[in-house]
Amino acid sequence: MSTLTKLDLYNSSLVRLVPSILGRWKLCKLQVLRLSQNFLTDDIAEMIEAMSCSNQTLQDLNLSQNQLTGKLSHSLAKFTSLHVLDLSKNSGVSGPIPASIGNLSNLGSLNLEGNMMNGTIPESIGRLTNLYDLNLLENYWEGTMINIHFHYLTNLIGFAVSSKNKTLALNVTNDWAPPFKNLFYVEIRDCQVGPIFPNWLRYPIYLNVIILENVGIMGEIPHWLYNISHRIGNLDLSHNKINGYLPKEMNFTSSNYPRVDFSHNYLKGSVQIWSGLSALYLRNNSLSGTLPANVSEDMSSLQNLDLSHNYLNGSIPLSINKIQSLSYLDLSNNYLTGEILEFWIGMKRIYTIDLSNNRLAGGIPSSICSLPFLSILELSNNNLSADLSFIFQKCFSLKTLSLKHNKLFGSIPKEISKNIPSLSELFLRGNTLTGSIPKELCKLPSLHLLDLAENSFSGSIPTCLGDVHGFKLPQTYFNNSPSYLEMWGYVSYTRHTELVINGRIVEYLKQMQVHSVIDLSKNNLSGEIPVKITQLIHLGALNLSWNHLTGNIPSDIGLLKDLENLDLSHNSLSGPIPTSMASMTFLSHLNLSHNNLSGQIPQSNQFGTFNEPSIYEGNPGFVGTPCQLIAHHCYIERENKKGNMKMMVMEMMKRLKD
Repeated sequence: MSTLTKLDLYNSSLVRLVPSILGRWKLCKLQVLRLSQNFLTDDIAEMIEAMSCSNQTLQDLNLSQNQLTGKLSHSLAKFTSLHVLDLSKNSGVSGPIPASIGNLSNLGSLNLEGNMMNGTIPESIGRLTNLYDLNLLENYWEGTMINIHFHYLTNLIGFAVSSKNKTLALNVTNDWAPPFKNLFYVEIRDCQVGPIFPNWLRYPIYLNVIILENVGIMGEIPHWLYNISHRIGNLDLSHNKINGYLPKEMNFTSSNYPRVDFSHNYLKGSVQIWSGLSALYLRNNSLSGTLPANVSEDMSSLQNLDLSHNYLNGSIPLSINKIQSLSYLDLSNNYLTGEILEFWIGMKRIYTIDLSNNRLAGGIPSSICSLPFLSILELSNNNLSADLSFIFQKCFSLKTLSLKHNKLFGSIPKEISKNIPSLSELFLRGNTLTGSIPKELCKLPSLHLLDLAENSFSGSIPTCLGDVHGFKLPQTYFNNSPSYLEMWGYVSYTRHTELVINGRIVEYLKQMQVHSVIDLSKNNLSGEIPVKITQLIHLGALNLSWNHLTGNIPSDIGLLKDLENLDLSHNSLSGPIPTSMASMTFLSHLNLSHNNLSGQIPQSNQFGTFNEPSIYEGNPGFVGTPCQLIAHHCYIERENKKGNMKMMVMEMMKRLKD
């Protein structure tokens, strides 16, 4: 194979390619080597050394998306013909960029994204006169990049850098005019660029993408940015400290489907209408006033709209129905009032609707279920009042339904498995629902988060819950089925929900791991705990507290190996603590208080860490060390009360005497 010039084994499921093989093959005329998207685990320095025979001919080296390890050596500088070097997304490649990289005078593209590289970025990068693409995202860079790092980069078109530990600064002088006039794309994340907005971005005449996320910028948006907004296709200034009023003068009409992200800043004023946008993110600011009534006229191409976590008031304008391209709408955490009107029918592409944490009242329109792609519906924490028995007919695509803390009444319809067959997350906490928990819930194969707490459900816990496949999965993530917008690379909906764990509210965000949860607490449930519930071996949290459950704790409850939270308090359970519970090594929160349990409390494994007396109190039949702790706790409490009373009497007598 000595005459081979190109070897492309992209995405070939290669597990290992011993570097010495490359040396034995003597590929001295090799110009292109592409081994990306495999499972190579070799040392990067050995790989490069083994290819030394082709150091005068190799032009394109792509080893991206493997599992390579090790550090880049100075021998890389011998490949003087190298034009493209892509080592991105090899999580084991570490160490600094060798200063000798400045000798690769023909290098046009350098991609080191998504590795474990660290150290300072060498100034010699500034000597790469042919470099047009520099990608240094997602590493652990430190130190400071200054003017000299870009001194001769006259051909630079794309520049991207970020530091995972936020120890890199970009500190160029305020009057610096960069040598690259054709820069098209700049992305800087998690570095220190501010506090002043980088003035040098006003000079490149083709600049289309500006991403400055979490870079410490303060103050107002500069006016010169208004003047170049007509050619910007992507403007992301999120997670900074930008203040002042949201500017009206922006003009994005010259770009194709532009997107703007000003979320997580301190902007104030009213929501502005910028024509032609495909995505607008203003989340977590201080915006006020009402939603623009003409939003559909000037932003008819809008696909993503996020105005959550502001101070917006008034009603939702009817014109929003005319935005037929809208994929997700997030207006949560505002002060919106009025009713949810029958205006959804026009949004045939809507995937997510989040109106939670507002002051909306009235009913829930049945037309919501006519939306063919609706997957996530968040209406929790409002004042909505409706009979749950007669809404949500034929919501075939709905996966997440959150109606927590409203004024819903009625019962869970028995047709739920037919009307919402794809349901995986059901949150009905804090309403006035009655009736029994229908067995039809067990026919929802994807169900893995079930919160029916703080209602008036009665009857027994369905035995068939132990058969639901979704509760048996080892782990799940929110939003498993991404919308088409995510596939195209747009910023997607910030999937979130709140679960009550250990008696406190925990907010889970998108891509956070969350085990399956069943919470039926604070109802009027009776009967015994179903034995089949012990088959849910990957259940993460089970809360059955504050009901009227009787009988014993299932003897095989120890099969719930992944259970982290178990609350059976305030019931009428009897019998001993099953010995199998000692094998639940992941259990971090336990509450068995206020039952009729008896017998010895286990002391092995996790039970050795459960020293809080309150989790056992109210069970007079318990014996063992925890009971002694309870007695000791009560004794100390009584003595403290006595001591406090004595001090109060003495203080009072002293005052009377004075």
